[in-house]
Amino acid sequence: MDTCIYMAERDFPDKKAREWHPQQIDEVLVKARELQDSFEIGQKEATWVTHPEYGHLPIAILLMTDTHYGSVRSNTLLMNEHIKIVKETPNFYMVHNGDSVDNFNATLGKLADGLFENPIPPQIVSRAWATKLKELDDMGKIGIMGFGNHNDFAGAAGQDWYESFLSRFKCPVFTSGGLVHILVGAQHYEMAMTHKYWGYSKLNPTNATKRFLEHEYPEADISFLGHTHQSEGLQFERGGRERVGVIGGTYKDDDIWARKQGIGGRSGSPGWVILLWPDQKKMQLVKDVETARQEMLNMFK
Repeated sequence: MDTCIYMAERDFPDKKAREWHPQQIDEVLVKARELQDSFEIGQKEATWVTHPEYGHLPIAILLMTDTHYGSVRSNTLLMNEHIKIVKETPNFYMVHNGDSVDNFNATLGKLADGLFENPIPPQIVSRAWATKLKELDDMGKIGIMGFGNHNDFAGAAGQDWYESFLSRFKCPVFTSGGLVHILVGAQHYEMAMTHKYWGYSKLNPTNATKRFLEHEYPEADISFLGHTHQSEGLQFERGGRERVGVIGGTYKDDDIWARKQGIGGRSGSPGWVILLWPDQKKMQLVKDVETARQEMLNMFK
């Protein structure tokens, strides 16, 4: 017998014996991953079958992003006006690409001063926002809900924002971006969306939408980003096909923090809308949601 083992048994006769194998660790980790995957609300690809009131006419989709609901620096009246247009206009839908709520909390360290712009606690604001949009979701008016870094602020406090507030939504949820297949009549459109992507340029904002298209979803018809609060849309051809790239602007139209940081004194205005036709592969980008509404109403006559 090894001398060390012998002396250990002699000196410590009741020392606890450890019997284990790395395979046991593997089994726990695999099971934990399976549980997390089954519980996870997010997905990376989704199909959206539209059922417009006027099936022979195009649909309109509001590309909403960066609402920052709950901040006194955001234009709450404007976002309500845009939501009302989606709700009351036939063939009108929306998607949301993140930072839906401002969501500052005390766990964010140096960023916690954002709380001074949020007069109502984030839990209440998030519930109010989810309630506001759930009505549209019940009407089948929302195609996809995306993620944003401000939504993810809740993670610092141990809360999964999407599970907490979007778990009852019918529409799919992209918690890290993805590709949505939009079926409009006989046509199939693909929209790639994520909150932010590399290639961001202050001089050429939609450069990032092209990089996202090229490196992640080269077959997509539409590339939609947010985050930078810039507002720019581009309709172009790539690979012999019509494409659309959009940076969606923001409803936080009085961003003092951005001015102080030298990021920019003017926020990009929101309200980009994409029109999709059912009988031919045709897209039309519209800068203003009210203009898009008028175009749709004219078609109904």
